[in-house]
Amino acid sequence: MTENDNIKRSKGKFDPVTETRDWSMAATEDHCKRIARNTGKRLIEIIDIEDDILPIVCIFEDYKNE
Repeated sequence: MTENDNIKRSKGKFDPVTETRDWSMAATEDHCKRIARNTGKRLIEIIDIEDDILPIVCIFEDYKNE
């Protein structure tokens, strides 16, 4: 499900200790989008870590004041 939504998508390892950006675990991409909507953040990256329970890492950033 790749859309033209400017969200970077990747697969692989994720290190929560070294990650400095705002992140959350989720079950699906749609859950990432829902978290972003509910928190007022912009979803910028989705990492599929291929885990059994929560396979998706959602990376967020604050919206820029325009």
